[in-house]
Amino acid sequence: MNTVSELFNKEPDMKKTTVILSTLILLQAGFSLAQEQVFLEPAESHPFQVSLYPTMQFVPCDEDITGLRLNIVGLNRNVTGLDVGFVNQTAQTFRGLVVGPANLVWGDSTGVEVGFVNYVEGNMTGFQGIPWLTFWNAANIVRGESAGVQGGLYNQTEGMKGLQGGLANVGYDTAGCQVGLYNYANDIGGVQVGLVNIAYDSAHGVQVGLYNATRDFRGLQIGVINQTQTLDGLQIGLINVASEKETLPVMVIANWQF
Repeated sequence: MNTVSELFNKEPDMKKTTVILSTLILLQAGFSLAQEQVFLEPAESHPFQVSLYPTMQFVPCDEDITGLRLNIVGLNRNVTGLDVGFVNQTAQTFRGLVVGPANLVWGDSTGVEVGFVNYVEGNMTGFQGIPWLTFWNAANIVRGESAGVQGGLYNQTEGMKGLQGGLANVGYDTAGCQVGLYNYANDIGGVQVGLVNIAYDSAHGVQVGLYNATRDFRGLQIGVINQTQTLDGLQIGLINVASEKETLPVMVIANWQF
């Protein structure tokens, strides 16, 4: 059996956004009050919850909610349905729509998360951000695999299938599209569009930006500076570098190797 302390002792990447740090500092007192709570198998799921704080709510935090949950600061084991409040926390699995400034899921999430800070410790399928204002919410972070859309100032996922749109996008293993001022992936199969596009190991697809860089590239690079070690495709830009190309590894206007 896991205590709340054990479930929530997995810290998100604080260095990426001061907003997340501020939110977690605010929640720390709540975690300490609830740290002795043991999550047993719930006898049933409840259709309605009102919460002022994890220790001041109608349904205990070790029970499930299937229906509607209204929170100032709320915590339940599993939540399915509509979740609305200031700080919405789910200890294990969330399914549905959650709306609030801070939405924290310490397991897996499926559905839509609308808020300024959206954090999932496990895997996420769906949408994170604020519709029509997706570049202005603070941060969307998934520590596991993500399938869907992230839109915010800072978007991060371990493995991404879908779309990231924001000022800074990080998808370590990416299949899809990154659109932002700064886009980073270890490996990407798809499209990067931004001022700076980095694929640390490999990129297969299209990079469009002022500066595009990767180690192994296959596809099309369009930018002011395009840089790779191995090239299987076409570079179009002011300076084009394919450092392991045997002849003319640096060219202006265009560089190619097939």
